[in-house]
Amino acid sequence: RPVQYEILKMWFENRFNDRDLIIKLHTGEGKTLIGLLILYSKINSTGKPALYVCPNKYLVQQVCQEAKKFGIPFCIIGEDNDLPNDFLSGKKILITHAQKLFNGKSIFGIDNSAVTVGSIILDDSHACIDSIKNSFTIKVGKDHAIYKKIISLFEDDLRNQGEGSFLDMQTGNYETVLPIPYWSWIDKKQEVIRIISEHKLDSNIFFVWPIIKDHIDKCQAFISGNELEISPYMIPLDKFPTFTKAEQRILMSATTQDDSFFIKGLNFSIESVKKPLTTTDQRWSGEKMILLPSLIADDLEREFIINKFSPSAKKAYGVVSLVSSFKKAQLYSVLGASVSNSENIFEKITLLKKGNYNDTLVVVNRYDGIDLPDESCRILIMDSMPYFNSLYERYEEMARSTSDLINIKIAQKIEQGLGRSVRGEKDYTVIIIIGADLVKFMKSIKTAKYFSAQTRQQIEIGMQIAELAKDDLISSDSIQVLSSLIRQSLRRDEGWKDFYKEEMEKIGTDSQKPDIYGLLKIERDCEQANFLGDFETASRLMQTFIDSTTLDNNEKGWYLQTLARYKYGLSKLDANNLQKSAFR
Repeated sequence: RPVQYEILKMWFENRFNDRDLIIKLHTGEGKTLIGLLILYSKINSTGKPALYVCPNKYLVQQVCQEAKKFGIPFCIIGEDNDLPNDFLSGKKILITHAQKLFNGKSIFGIDNSAVTVGSIILDDSHACIDSIKNSFTIKVGKDHAIYKKIISLFEDDLRNQGEGSFLDMQTGNYETVLPIPYWSWIDKKQEVIRIISEHKLDSNIFFVWPIIKDHIDKCQAFISGNELEISPYMIPLDKFPTFTKAEQRILMSATTQDDSFFIKGLNFSIESVKKPLTTTDQRWSGEKMILLPSLIADDLEREFIINKFSPSAKKAYGVVSLVSSFKKAQLYSVLGASVSNSENIFEKITLLKKGNYNDTLVVVNRYDGIDLPDESCRILIMDSMPYFNSLYERYEEMARSTSDLINIKIAQKIEQGLGRSVRGEKDYTVIIIIGADLVKFMKSIKTAKYFSAQTRQQIEIGMQIAELAKDDLISSDSIQVLSSLIRQSLRRDEGWKDFYKEEMEKIGTDSQKPDIYGLLKIERDCEQANFLGDFETASRLMQTFIDSTTLDNNEKGWYLQTLARYKYGLSKLDANNLQKSAFR
C-alpha cells in the first residue's frame, strides 16, 4: 500500500541506522507487515538475530499468520522452551510476546548471560509496557500467606493512615487502597525478604523474585481489600540486555497514543519521541460516529442504553460494550448479554468475527490488544471511566488527580478503547458513550486537551450531533432520534459521510497537549540514581525540579514525598521534615 511504501522508503533511506525509532501509524495501515519487512531487511543486511515482540500470546498468532501469508521466514518458541537455532543464527525472525522476554527466568537470559540481538521491534508498544510492568510485579490475593503476613507486619503503619480505611480493607473492600509507607518498608526489608522468599516457588512470584530480590528497598507496596501488590519504582530494564543493548530498537505506536511514556517506561530519548517515523499527509483514518446520548435527552441515560442494547437479537453486525468493572457488567448479564473474562475473551471474539452477532459481547476493563474490525463491531458502547488495574496507578490517581501525567494516561486508555472497532481506513462504527464520569471527562474543556487532535475532533463532531439532534425531539421521542442517528452511519448515509469528512479535515495540531517530556525524564533520571543507591544525585535532581517548576499543591506534595524517600537513605531527620511538608 502507498503508506507502507512511504514508511519503508523513509526508514531505509533516512533512519536505517537510528538506534531508537518510533513508527507511528493509523490503525489498520498494515504496521505488522512493515515491522516484519524491516526485520527481514535487517537479517539480510547484517545476518544478526531479529526479534518481533507482541504484548500477548493472542497477537503472536496474528503476526505469525501475517508472516506466513507474505512468505517472510519466521520461527516461534516451541514446547521445549528453547530459543530456535534459526533465530540465533540470524536466518529467521523470532516472533514472541513480552512476558517471554521480560521475566526473571527469561530464556533470553538476564544480566551478562543474555542473548544479544541486532534488531528488536515492540508491536503495540504501549500495551507492551503494561505487560512488562506486570512481569516485574508481585500480586497475591487476600487468601495468600504473604498477604496475611505483610498486613500483620505493617498493621500499625496501615492503621495510622486511617482507622476506617483499614477496617474497610479488612472487610474486603477492593476500592480502598493503602500504601505501605516507604520508611517502614525500608526499615523492615529483611523481614519482607524472608516472608517472600519462603514462597518464591509460587507461580505468581517465581518469575519476578530473581529480578527484585536484591532491590526490595527500591520497591513500593500497596494493599487493598483483596490483594497485595509489590513493584519496583523503576522498571530495571538493564537486567535485559536483549532489549537494552539491541543495535536497533523500534516501537510501533498508533497515531492517537501519547509516546512520551516511552521516555520513562522504556528509557527512550526525548529526541526519538519527538521525531517518530510517520506518514506526512494523512491526519486521520476511519470513521467514528461518537454519540453522547445523555447530551441529547435526559432520559437517554446509562441504564436505558444498556436495556436497549443488551438483549439477544438477530443482527447483521456485532455490538460490543467496554465496561470498567465486573460490577458494572452485571446489568448486561441479567439482560442477556455475554460477559467475557480473561480465560474466554479471545474465544468469544473469534466467534464474533465468524458472524455470531446475536449476543452483545461485554469486555471488562480491557482497552487494548483486541481487534474488532468491520461487521464484528458496528456499535461499540463505552461504559464509564476506565479503571486502572494496578494498585499503584489507582493510588497515584487518588493522590494526584490534577496531574497532567495521570490525565494523559486516562485519555490514552479511553482512546485505546475508541480504537477497538475501527481497524482500517474504510472501517466505520458508532461509539455510544455512557456513564456520567466518562461523559464529563470527554466533554469538559479542562480535560479535552489530553486527547489527540484526531479524537478531540471526533468528540467535537459528537457534541455537534447532540445539539442538532435536540431540534428533532420536538417531533420524535428520544429513542427514535438516537436510532435515526445510528442508522445514518450503519446505512452509509451520504449526508453524514460528507459532514464527517468535512469536519475531520479541520483537524488542528496537538499543540494543546501539555509537554510532559521533561517531567518524565526527571522522574526517570531520579529513579535511576535512587535505584543505584546514589541518593545524593536523586535528591539534588528532585530538589532542583521542585524549586524551578510551578506546581499545584497536589503535585508539590507528591514530589516532596518522593524527595523525602530519596533523602531517607541520607538522613532520616531531613526525610521526616520533608515528609511533614509533603503531608501539609
